Amino acid sequence: MPSILNNIAALGASRQLGITNQGLQQTIQRLTTGKRINQASDDAAGLAISNKLNADIKIAGQAQRNTNDATSFLQVADGVLDTVTNLLTRAAQLAQQSQTGTVDTTGRAALDAEFQNIITTIQNIQDNTTFSGTSVFSANTLAVAAGGFGTVSISVTTFNTLSTANALSTAALAATAAASISAMLTSVSALRGTIGASEQELSAISSTLGIQVQNFTAAYSQITDANVADEVVNLSKYQILNQSGISALSQANQAGQSILALLR
Repeated sequence: MPSILNNIAALGASRQLGITNQGLQQTIQRLTTGKRINQASDDAAGLAISNKLNADIKIAGQAQRNTNDATSFLQVADGVLDTVTNLLTRAAQLAQQSQTGTVDTTGRAALDAEFQNIITTIQNIQDNTTFSGTSVFSANTLAVAAGGFGTVSISVTTFNTLSTANALSTAALAATAAASISAMLTSVSALRGTIGASEQELSAISSTLGIQVQNFTAAYSQITDANVADEVVNLSKYQILNQSGISALSQANQAGQSILALLR
């Protein structure tokens, strides 16, 4: 029934235009932010799940960095022990040379001077090797927070250095020193084996954490990221609906003018 008090058609067109504008604004927001969920009302359940996944991503990422730092710590220790091994090998060579009868007192003195220098160098390496302010060869156990893998303990123990009482000044002393050098080589090799095993463990954990970060991120992206192709389609749809809605509302507002014709 025609009425001059209520324009039902205009009310309907206005209501639908409001819905269209809301959808258009949401689509524009998603395209500008790249995110499907920009506020809780977009997807309350998805927001709750994505927040937990985001926390998992950050935790796993930090745990991976922790294990990588611990691996670097062990690599420093292993690299230093490689130098110690080379020094011990040279010391063993000097001890062997000093035991030879063709070497005179002067020669043994020169050999002993180099040998004593090696002893001092090895001691300095043990005392002064640090990583981020922490003494590497301190026999302290370091706790590595590895996320879902719990806490991994690593340690690099001190090693027995050669005593300055060892000398190569005589063949007999050289033989004694050679036995000490051999024992120390065995000790250092065992320590490097322990370090290598810890490096392998941390490497495996780091690799697994990297996989977790990748998969957590993929799940997070699936929930929160906007599908650009779909949103472009929606943008075109809402733009057309907005234009046609404005046109329809204009026509509906003019419908009341036709009622005046009945009064003529």
